Amino acid sequence: MLAAPSTAVREAYARELQRTWLSGKVHSTWTLAHLQEDFPCEQVVRLILFQVESRALAALHEIGYWDGQDGNLTIWMGDFLRRAREKLAIHPVRLPPLLFNAIFHTLNILLEPQRTLAQFYFSHRTALTLGEFDFYSQYVYYFDFIPAALLSYAQKNSLSVIDKALWEEKVPRILQVYEEETQERIEAYQQRFLEKITQQSWTNLQRRWKELEEEGENLIRTVVIEEKSSQELSHNLFGTTIGPTGSGEESRKARNPLLSAIDYEPRKAILEQFRSPVRRADTLRRFELEEIPIHKQFRFVQRLFEGDASAFRRLLDQLNEAPNAAEAQRILQKSKTDRSDPDIFAEFEQWVLSRFPN
Repeated sequence: MLAAPSTAVREAYARELQRTWLSGKVHSTWTLAHLQEDFPCEQVVRLILFQVESRALAALHEIGYWDGQDGNLTIWMGDFLRRAREKLAIHPVRLPPLLFNAIFHTLNILLEPQRTLAQFYFSHRTALTLGEFDFYSQYVYYFDFIPAALLSYAQKNSLSVIDKALWEEKVPRILQVYEEETQERIEAYQQRFLEKITQQSWTNLQRRWKELEEEGENLIRTVVIEEKSSQELSHNLFGTTIGPTGSGEESRKARNPLLSAIDYEPRKAILEQFRSPVRRADTLRRFELEEIPIHKQFRFVQRLFEGDASAFRRLLDQLNEAPNAAEAQRILQKSKTDRSDPDIFAEFEQWVLSRFPN
């Protein structure tokens, strides 16, 4: 396998590609034809569709009128969603985060296929029926020979499910067989498609990744976060991707095992990180800048306030005056704009509300 750059570098580079691919593209709504014509990567298009369709499946589950635990329901609804793609109409404001997520995870698939695809299939459960596995495989373009080989093996051996243990056992051998039969090293496969989607030579691509790594290291060394004196944060910072929010119980009940493939961090980890010990609200501030990890500060400032760090600090000051969670939520909703990333806003709102006693 190729040496993969850090997650931070992949995020920053995905953001660069997102801006490049969207430059000059103006549509009143984005249709399937627009996606296929304007974006030079089939895997990216499929992951955009995945995000749209998995949210539709999640909404169906949340309604509660059908048995969300029945895998056949997902397959039947999937057939409907495939036909509905011809009616796709994504608002231009909603497309950028979808595109960023798709590019970021496409890079992950190419650079770390075994780990990324394992998370893609088995993030919620350790086994899928063959029908479900086959249905979700429609979203995999790069390294599609891996799920194809596993499905063929399961059918030949009359297996009823494909589980994570089988994946971990067989995938290394599948990659080895690919090299033997095609006479192409996996590294060459990765490099070929990375060059195709980035329109850069492998040498130039490595050089750019190194530059981004150095920029990130310099930024961490030089940015000093001080609540009173810091007036501006860099406008070139990158964020991560957080998927749809939901309670822990809802997440456990969710049948679709792919929803967290769009997530950069598990929801449970986010909650645990944000829920600090209960503090005395009458003597201590609930919302202090230094309590937020630096990378999350960057994400909130960039994705909610368009790089305006002062506006972010002013909002924290207002929240510290809120006597209860209801008032804090009102302040949050008032600060929300049509340019706020809805997923990042939901993450920030969840953190704010967790600071109030139940």
